Amino acid sequence: MTEVTRVEITRHVLSYYSPIVTAHGQLLQRPVVVVALSDDQGNTGFGEAAPLNGFTTENIDQSEATIRQWFSADQPEGPPDLPTARAAIDGAFFDLHAQQRGLSLHQHLNPESPSRLPVAALITGSSTDALVEQALQKQAEGFATLKIKVGAGSFAVDLERVAAVRSAVGGRMALRLDANGAWSPDEALRNIEKLFPFSLEFIEEPTAGLAGLAKVRKGAAFPVAVDESAGDLAGLRQAIDLGSGDFFILKPSAIGGLVVAEQAATMAAQAGLGVVVTSLLESSHGVKLAAHFASAQGLSAPSPGLATAELLTQDLGCPSPISNGHLSLT
Repeated sequence: MTEVTRVEITRHVLSYYSPIVTAHGQLLQRPVVVVALSDDQGNTGFGEAAPLNGFTTENIDQSEATIRQWFSADQPEGPPDLPTARAAIDGAFFDLHAQQRGLSLHQHLNPESPSRLPVAALITGSSTDALVEQALQKQAEGFATLKIKVGAGSFAVDLERVAAVRSAVGGRMALRLDANGAWSPDEALRNIEKLFPFSLEFIEEPTAGLAGLAKVRKGAAFPVAVDESAGDLAGLRQAIDLGSGDFFILKPSAIGGLVVAEQAATMAAQAGLGVVVTSLLESSHGVKLAAHFASAQGLSAPSPGLATAELLTQDLGCPSPISNGHLSLT
């Protein structure tokens, strides 16, 4: 491989068209750090550090400082421990090496991997009518899976919104929910029972903490997915041991990049958990890395949650095109 001749580390602010409301709070803007590694042949690989409250323990200042310190070292001893910093560095090197081989990243990782992925769309309408309008638009665009955030307000409103979307799109479209740990275990069980008639694919984090999730999963009427409660490999191992979920939501940007993500995917699959690759609502630099990883690992069902770059008012990279609910990998 040609050596790296230029390193650029820049901080940016991402803005979203409308607030993304979760049980962790409202997201309208957030900072990220982009790592760009170039060689003397005109290749540039990109990685992105995108810490996010509720999903990562570090903040943007810690992540950026770790990245700068790592590159300033004469001979760095392995990747940094901080997950988002590691993900950015790891991603930039993988991207650069793929370009140096004249391959797309997913082909660099796995020559037999597909160049298109079905993806789920996140709908975020502030009212029930707006949510239904978005759902119908995504259905018309060819998406087969929708995700709805719940838990930020009253459950009565959540129930109304889910019922309205299901009625509007019919029974063939997959719907998944994400409560971001908003409910107590007992509340989660009651709410899941009321949501059961709407044929949901799964619900992410109906309660916070792995022990609570295990209790909910044991009594839930439909599958439960573990996300931010298992933010690293040790957390995933504990989730498996406790029986905390049927699915594991894998965010390469949050867990430490592609190498750690592969370890997590293998661990989850060996334990019988379904693996759903999703973004951290970062720019296309991070989303692309997650998408290429999902393709290389064969993680296309359930559909990865990677149709998120379209939520940004201005992207930092060139977004992968989405057609008929499928993301094309370039």
